[in-house]
Amino acid sequence: MSSEKHVAVLAFPFGSHPWPIANLLLKLATAAPHVRFSFLNTAKSNGVIFPPPSRAELPTNVRVYDVNDGLQDGHHGPAKHPREHVEFFLKAAPESFGAGVDAAERDAGKKVSCLLTDAFLICACDMAEKMQVPWVTLWVPAPYSLAAHVYIDVIGELLRGSSGGGTATDGDNDGSLGVVPGLSMMRISDIPNEIVDDQDTSRIACLLREMGRVLPRGATAVVMNSYVEVNPTPLIADLKSKFKMLLQVGCLTVSFPPPPLPPNSASDTTGCLTWLDAREPRSVAYICFGTVATPSPSEVSALGEALESTRTPFLWSLKEHVMASLPEGLLERTRAYGKFVPWAPQGQVLSHPACGVYVTHCGYNSVFESVAGGVPMVCKPFWADNMMNGRMIEEVWKIGVKVEGGIITKSGMEKALEVVLRSEEGKEMRKKVGELRERLVEAAGPHGSAAADFKVLEELISTS
Repeated sequence: MSSEKHVAVLAFPFGSHPWPIANLLLKLATAAPHVRFSFLNTAKSNGVIFPPPSRAELPTNVRVYDVNDGLQDGHHGPAKHPREHVEFFLKAAPESFGAGVDAAERDAGKKVSCLLTDAFLICACDMAEKMQVPWVTLWVPAPYSLAAHVYIDVIGELLRGSSGGGTATDGDNDGSLGVVPGLSMMRISDIPNEIVDDQDTSRIACLLREMGRVLPRGATAVVMNSYVEVNPTPLIADLKSKFKMLLQVGCLTVSFPPPPLPPNSASDTTGCLTWLDAREPRSVAYICFGTVATPSPSEVSALGEALESTRTPFLWSLKEHVMASLPEGLLERTRAYGKFVPWAPQGQVLSHPACGVYVTHCGYNSVFESVAGGVPMVCKPFWADNMMNGRMIEEVWKIGVKVEGGIITKSGMEKALEVVLRSEEGKEMRKKVGELRERLVEAAGPHGSAAADFKVLEELISTS
């Protein structure tokens, strides 16, 4: 086989995870045209990330491969719940990715020289050891959530101490996580439930418990979907001490600065941008809770009532089946100043001058899109790193507010909209988010920190 470099890129095909690693792949393929890249992902996810008609336009050094998703081995019926699908996938992953790597090596005539994988794929640690190649991992969520995984045992002791031996917590016993370097701003309630509550023997629970132990031991480098400029210095210093190499290459799904808005044309298929053109500057509440999270029916109803009572212009990306939870007649009563869509071009919406606030679940990529648009946030966290992101938004960066009590109510949302859209405090938030945006424009530039770390990554995968 040829001795040229061949990188196998392994995706975790759930939630927002596939997009950052696919974008990193494309950046590396352009920067290192002499390296062969094989992208391994499930057929369903590949069909969304790299639809077959578009693959002819990929760089010539990139090939896309489908791997078994764990539902195709004939030993069980279809998954009844997304969690069950993840379980099946994780069970099949070592064999599926092993077969995919073999196929990629046969096609390329080149042995794989490096594994670049989502950090959730800890099975790649054993694969890399057997293949005697470097294992480079991409951490998609927030860096401070990685610290929670690394210090899972310390946090477990803290939780047991704070709750008299159990793991449950309450508002009167919501202590600081200052015991973890760089997490003094976080509280016990910000810890992802998946870390502390899931004590069964499922593969997901085992994955989450083991990740913080496997990455320091096995990863040649941990690449972060973030910028050093947005994270506490003690946090980054401690993470660097835990890993062989820590690289922050910037947000891989958001551009700083964002691209110019397109002129009104047929490309505005949802009509969102045209609708926004008719609104006053910084007046519109854009509402979207991502592709997975959904507020409870009572929260959806309360949010609708708050928008109506305050007559706040709004653009709400809402799944059709959830619309049944809206107050009866709301669509007709708010038609003059509100718009419901099943999907919105989020980056373009947040960069539009009319967008005044983003009501969000606080997904890490969504947070960066809001910062790129210079838009403060109202935060309704759900799971994973959402709570930690909300804490950073409200108390560290001071570019938004969390909903009172963590639950959307009519009065709480009325207050949040008033603060962000119409108060002096809201003006200060907009100023701060603009300042953070400018820092990240510099960090993302050709001489910024993200470019420097990306260059290190390029050299690593090109020479290992």
